Formats: sequence, C-alpha cells, structure tokens
Amino acid sequence: MSDPSGDAYSPFGPSLTAVLPVTSASISHLEYHLRSLLGTSDTLSDVVVLSPRSLHAQIRQALRLILSEEEAHEVELSISQWPEGLGLGSALIQAARRVSTEWVLLADEEGLEHFDNRTRDILLLNPPPSDPLPMGPRGVDFRSACLEPSFTPKTAAYLVPPLALPVSLLPPARNIKPTDDPWVTLGDSISRSTSRLSGGLAIGSSNGSLAWCERYVVGNGTSLRPPTGDHGLQEPMHSTQENGTTPLTASGVFLFAAYAREARFLVHLACELVRQGHEITFLVLQHDGFVGQDLESQLRVCQAAVYLFHSHSSADLGHLQHELVEHIPHNMDVVVSTLEDEFFFQLSGRFSQNNVRGRTSVVRIPEEDLPYCDWMSAVDLEGWKNWHVPQIELSVITDHRPYSLQRLLSSLANARYFGDQVDLRINIEQTADTGTLQLVNDHRWEHGSVFYHHRVAHAGLMAAVVESWYPKGNDTYGLLLEDDVEVSPLFYAWAKLSLLRYRYGQAESRSPNLYGISLYQQKNIELHPDGRHLFNARSTFEAAGLVYPNTPYLSQIPCSWGALYFPEHWREFHEYLVTRLNASVWPLDEVVVPGVRSNRWTRSWKKYFIELVYLRGYVMLYPNYADYMSLSTNHLEVGSHVRDIPIETYLRKKKLFNLPLMPLPPATLPRDLAIMPSTGLLELPEARLPDWHALPVLDLLGTISNETMITLRGGERRTELTGCDVFTARKNDVGELLCID
Repeated sequence: MSDPSGDAYSPFGPSLTAVLPVTSASISHLEYHLRSLLGTSDTLSDVVVLSPRSLHAQIRQALRLILSEEEAHEVELSISQWPEGLGLGSALIQAARRVSTEWVLLADEEGLEHFDNRTRDILLLNPPPSDPLPMGPRGVDFRSACLEPSFTPKTAAYLVPPLALPVSLLPPARNIKPTDDPWVTLGDSISRSTSRLSGGLAIGSSNGSLAWCERYVVGNGTSLRPPTGDHGLQEPMHSTQENGTTPLTASGVFLFAAYAREARFLVHLACELVRQGHEITFLVLQHDGFVGQDLESQLRVCQAAVYLFHSHSSADLGHLQHELVEHIPHNMDVVVSTLEDEFFFQLSGRFSQNNVRGRTSVVRIPEEDLPYCDWMSAVDLEGWKNWHVPQIELSVITDHRPYSLQRLLSSLANARYFGDQVDLRINIEQTADTGTLQLVNDHRWEHGSVFYHHRVAHAGLMAAVVESWYPKGNDTYGLLLEDDVEVSPLFYAWAKLSLLRYRYGQAESRSPNLYGISLYQQKNIELHPDGRHLFNARSTFEAAGLVYPNTPYLSQIPCSWGALYFPEHWREFHEYLVTRLNASVWPLDEVVVPGVRSNRWTRSWKKYFIELVYLRGYVMLYPNYADYMSLSTNHLEVGSHVRDIPIETYLRKKKLFNLPLMPLPPATLPRDLAIMPSTGLLELPEARLPDWHALPVLDLLGTISNETMITLRGGERRTELTGCDVFTARKNDVGELLCID
C-alpha cells in the first residue's frame, strides 16, 4: 500500500508522532493528558509537547516524571515552542510539518483522555489504516454542520482535533493565511490533493457529545434527516442547513437533472459545488437500461440530495413530470440539465413556479460536451447566474490563404461551446483568391448564425482588423482571429470561465481596466526598442518570489493571435483611432508611448491600441499554463507582417511563436465517478482563477508592475501631451482622454 505521495508504508505499519498542545489552563493536568497517549500503540514513536516558552520549565518537570516510568521508554518526548501570535490550529499544523514520521496525530489540549479505547485505537493507528486519509471522531460536513460521532465512517469537509493524518497531505505553509480557518483550509487542501472530494473520514465516539462543535464551528448546529422513499425514488440521509448553519462559502441552490448515463459526467461538478457550500438536488432518470446506483452512492458520499426515477421508455417521461416537480427545490438559483429539448422545456416551465427569488439560470449542456466540464466548478454563484448574459462573437479575418483559413475554421468547428449559441463573421479582403472564396461559400457553421463580409476595395490589415467587429451592446465580446491562427478545442471554455470571473462574478473581481482576454501565451516581448526578448511568465514570477508562479496575469500588451476584446474598450479604440489618424490632436508621427518598438509599426492597428492602453492603464488577461500550453497558436505564415524569407530563417522564427494547443482529454470516466477527466484548465492556483487583486501586472516591456503604477505613468504622459491633468468620471470617453471636449 502507498500513500498519496507515492512513498511506501513501512511493512511494520506507519510511524506516528503525536502533537499535544499545552496551555496555562491545561498544564495542571498534563500528566493525565500525556498518559492518554502512551503505552497503547506500537506505531507511536514520538510525542511533541507544544507550548509557550513560559511553560517549558513546568513541562520539563512533568516529562522527567513520565520518562522514569517503564511504559514510556519506547516513545521519544520533546518540547516545541508555540509561536507567539498563532492560534491553536495554525500552531499544530506548523508543528506537524516538522515531524519525521509518516503520520501525525494532532490532539487538542486534553489529549485523548475523554475518548473510549476504540476511538483511541483509531487515532493511534491500531490497526494501521487501509486508507491514507485523515481520520478522527470530530468532523464537519460540506454544509458546515457538525457530524454526529459514529464508528461508521462519514465523509467530512474537514476534521478538527483530535485527528490523525499522513504528513504528506499537509499543505505548504503559504497556503494557510493568518485570516483563514486552518481546519477548513486543511480539509480543502486535502480534498483537492487526493481527488477524493473529502477532507477526511469522521469516525469514532465523542461520548455522544457535540460540545466541541461550539468551539470549532461557531453558530453551527446539526440536524439529520432520515431516509424516505416512494414512487421508485430514494432520498439520501444527509445533513441539512438548519439552526443557523453557515455555509463555507456564499451558497446557492442548484438543481441537476440528467439521465443516469449522462449524469455520471456531472457527479464531480455536483460534488465540487457541495464542497463549496452550495445546496445541490440531483434528479436522475434511469432510462435505456442504464442503472444509476453507482452514481447515487457517489452523490450520497458528497451529501447531495439525489432522487432516482425509473422509466422504461421515452413515453414514460411525461408521466414522471409531476413526480419530478415535487422534488424541484424552491428558490433555485441555477438549473444544470442534459435532458432532451422537448422534455427539458416542459419541465423548465415548472422552474419559475418554484423560484420566488426571481430569475433562475438554466444551463443545458449537450451530451458531447459533458466530459469536458471540470472547469465549471471554478465558476462562482454570480457567474452561474449570469451564464447566458455574455455573448461571444467570432470574427475571422482572411485574404488569400485558403489552407490557413481551412485550418482555422476546422479548429473552430471542433471546439466545445457547451450549449451556447456563438455567432460567426468571416471578413474577406478584396484580394481574396478563388480558393478562399470557394471555401467560404462551402462553409457551414452549426453553432449560431454566420455573416460573410467581402470587401470590394482593398483596405489593408489595419482596417481589416479594426472593422472586422463592432459590439452590439456591453455584453457582446469580439474574438478576433486572423487566418494564420489556430485555436484549442477548449478556447471557448477559457474565454467563458474568464469572462464569468472577471466581468460577471463577484464585484471585487471586476475592473474597468480589463480590456480583453488572450487565448495566446506570451513567449516573446516584442516591444523592447532593441528587438524581441524571449519571455517566460513562470520563470519571471518565480524569480520575483511569487507564491504561485503558475498564476494567470495581466499585461498591457494587446494580443493579435487570438484574443477576446471587450465592447466598451473596442468602441473607445475606434473613436481614438479616428481621432488619431486624422491628426486633429497630434501629428501622425507623434510618439505617444516613449521607448517602445511599436512606434515604428506605421501600418499596424496594434501601435494605436498600445497608445490607448498606455494612456489609460488598461490590461489584458493572459493564460500561464505549463510548457506554454495555449488556447491559440500562430503559424506565422507569409502575409502582411511576414515576408518571404529563406526557409531556415522562417522556420527558426516560426518556432518562436508556434505554441502547443491544449487538447481535449479522453472522453472516458474512471471507476471513481467523483474524479473527472481533467481538461487542464484548472491547473491554476487553488484550481480557480485568482482574485483580481492577486493577479500580477506586467507593463509593455514585460516588467512586473502594478495597476496604480501603470495608471499613474499613463496619466503623466497624457498631461505631457495634452496639458490636461484632471480626469472626469466619464469612462471610455476619448474626448475626455484627449481633452478635446
């Protein structure tokens, strides 16, 4: 048997260290508390007494007495200083990181004195555990309700002392902030690291008492609902939020509805949402002979309310509607479904009747997209509620490269859109060849409407890009794609996840300075005056000492190789470009941004966008996955910016820009339904997009900066150019920016 880190256990059982905290209130009973740990375990090799320095003299005296007794000779006793200012939980976890054994027992101030022998044996690993998960008698479920003690193991969101756990599961010190509840954070870290959706197993007896709950889970009570059943459905036994129970996070009410075969792919998502503190009801229809007992048990483990309905044919579904409706929760926030259109819409008519809060967000996921939904667990409640608000529009710019266009259109067709309607616009230059025109004529788009725009007068790349898209409103977003770009099948998931987080999520993670989302990872910084510089975001952040070098980041540099642009900023850019090109404010050759290479790009739209970004202090979100794994890549083909050059030079240059595309994972499920195939999109700090203020900010030269600095720098340059040093409150107003009102 191996532990989660891959290290083998000792054939004689795992070694164990116990950490016993001592305070001025408990020191008078230290001898009894120590004796509750000693003499009953072959695995216990060390006991660490954790205490403030002021108590060390008294503790040494007690230890001398105990060491003189024969039963303690096999156990090493030592004293560790309790760091000043640390609470009990943080101090215990910090001490646990320093032990040299495979397992650690974290006790409270009373040791194991008040626990029966069977519970003591569990905590002291007698016999050695078969499952390397934390275990202890005091557990809290995913709804923040304290679990009743039992010798039948129960899945817990987290455990509180006393508990035993493998040392390999302890998170790094940086993961537990002083303001966090250390036990909640520990459980969350373990749940993620083991892919078990469990922070530990609650097992053992507390002599029937839940007095500990008031200490560790303030204001929480416990209420258990017995199972009931009727009409071919089963209801799980699970804890409910009553008596003022506070969820671990801001919670919502979710309804899942799916056939059993498809529901398997949603178990992980539902359980993750439960773990985050949401209330989940899952209606499972058994159909086509597929039996849902396995997924029912998985959902019960994570404490979702699950109901099974049996149907033998599609005709039965209509008769089941009244039974289904009985179990639709009131005040729903979100419905996630895979049911067929007709039945789904018949049922959805009942959703509004059960919702007194207002609008319910109804998300229907096509069957073919279900294996790739792991990223949805990182969407917060506000994002779910606004699921259908943002409208992403694809805008393709092409000229006379039919092979390139075919590759781009194929990659768009093979991408996953998760039930969203996505409109496509193809912009064709006047000089397009016959092959390109024929390809466009034969093209079919199945995910939304399509619009073709063919120029009758040559415009050049600047106009072709800038005029390729214009927003219909403030919830439409333009994904601009030149035809030598290719996208990952997961590009839409990245774009939508980022939009829902930073435009429609919690208010503190929204910023008017965010102007877009790049699909492409930066591998070069092109704006240095002396030429292109290689760039690696992870190396840059690691050298700067960032806790999470794998974090996405904000950069002022606009991306032209697959990026989503925001409506307010794109309209502002149009207005800025009109003003700039007619030289009504500054001469056309005016250097707006000092010290950047783009000043020489006389025919590039990016030159002028960089000017706007610099003056405003705007930023774009960039991905930062391992090995430059990207959501788009550029094939650097001959065109407006790439001239016909020797093949060796071309291939060397192409290697600088071509990136690996994030692929789809295998569309198969493992035996454990709570483990979803990973798309790779959640290879992020703590498996989620960071809070806005936690995102690193890079300036136009790829140097780490901050929002305040880049905004001040742009404002100072604006004052130098215009003589204005006062900003009004009018956002995205070019007249205000250039002082021409």
